[in-house]
Amino acid sequence: MPVWLPRVETRLYQFIAKIAARQLGKLPSVLSVYARRSVACGEVNFGRSDIDFYILMRPSADLLTEAENLRDLARRFATLKRAIPCLGQGDVSTPAELQRWYRTRPYTWYRDRGWLWLYGQHYERPRVALTGGEQRDSLLWWFFQVWEYLPGFYRAGDLRNFCNQLLDMVNVYGLYTGAFDGPKRRAEVLQYWQSVNASGPAYKELRRAFHQGFRGNFRALQPWLYGESLKLCDALYAQVAEKLEGEKCPAELHSRVPFSFSRRTYLVVDPWRTADVTQALAVMEKNVEVVVTTEKTLKLYLYYRKPWEYFTLHAGGRLSSLSPPPREALQRVIRFCLHREVPRKVVFTIGRKGDRSPTIGPQYAQCRLYAEHEKITVSAEDLVRQYQRHYGTWPYSRGASRDVYFSQDYPLVCQTIEEISRQEIFAMSAPS
Repeated sequence: MPVWLPRVETRLYQFIAKIAARQLGKLPSVLSVYARRSVACGEVNFGRSDIDFYILMRPSADLLTEAENLRDLARRFATLKRAIPCLGQGDVSTPAELQRWYRTRPYTWYRDRGWLWLYGQHYERPRVALTGGEQRDSLLWWFFQVWEYLPGFYRAGDLRNFCNQLLDMVNVYGLYTGAFDGPKRRAEVLQYWQSVNASGPAYKELRRAFHQGFRGNFRALQPWLYGESLKLCDALYAQVAEKLEGEKCPAELHSRVPFSFSRRTYLVVDPWRTADVTQALAVMEKNVEVVVTTEKTLKLYLYYRKPWEYFTLHAGGRLSSLSPPPREALQRVIRFCLHREVPRKVVFTIGRKGDRSPTIGPQYAQCRLYAEHEKITVSAEDLVRQYQRHYGTWPYSRGASRDVYFSQDYPLVCQTIEEISRQEIFAMSAPS
């Protein structure tokens, strides 16, 4: 029987993480390196978990120097990644920015779950509380950020990562409803989830898979787990006050997902009609453009995570049954972007699978168009056309190399962040 030894496996990963951190710390711009999530809280599954970082950097003399330092960090990280494939993703801040990052995006503190020193100066992680209102609603950004990964893990047959993402969603549900007063370990989340659902053979089998580190043949659990994720989304819907109005979405919706504007088809199902869910999942499993969802899920997702996407769906002419997201929803997602940490995430992904560098420029171009002119675009061509109409030329590269991204796109994005942040409605997110 496969055995999962999380304490032993965590110690091995922490040792590897410290080796990588020392190499990153040789760069003069790096102050400290921390591990977060599974490595920090002792839930490593050897050979399957990633090492996620938080890197604190010295403030740079100017924007161009900052961009050069980030380019060097990205280059060093890419070299280490080739030697240590389990290196994951992360965030990059200065110590002052770290305070603002957690304060204005409080869900990130709960998402990170842990904070383990690896190298350099010691800093205490700022603690934030979910006092209600926008702070509590920030959890919904995290919930649907995780939800976006589920179809890909389902198609790949990656039950471990699928379950981990689903447990993150349950963690959000517990925090949002007040069942949890802080981030929980995944074993605790699984126990809570089982306690609020009727126990049955599938739950017992899932518990066995979890405690074996998903080493074994548990793929038969996948359709059931996806169905449970749909029910969880609908349960959350009942707890959220503000969402899109209307009902009776079509059973099939076609979208262009900002800001890659890649094609996506939503198959809208009732999560309690098992035969319909099974049939839709069979389609999704064979088609990377298909996502199985529910109407209630879309009404939250298009309000709290991707309000821009509502307009690409509406352009297809089949979403008239749902009201558009209000101005406050669009301003919220812009506000979440007014941090340099967002375009810095490219440090960990550029040139690899999951590289977001081609979408960063379009994302901030749309933010600027809406913040300054209340214009919303529905395709890549429309975005470029509208931007050129208002600002003359399209300034961002397409599919940039590391050098081009940090010399051209990153400084432009930072300037856009500063310009938008000067507006009174966004001033609370202004750089420190």
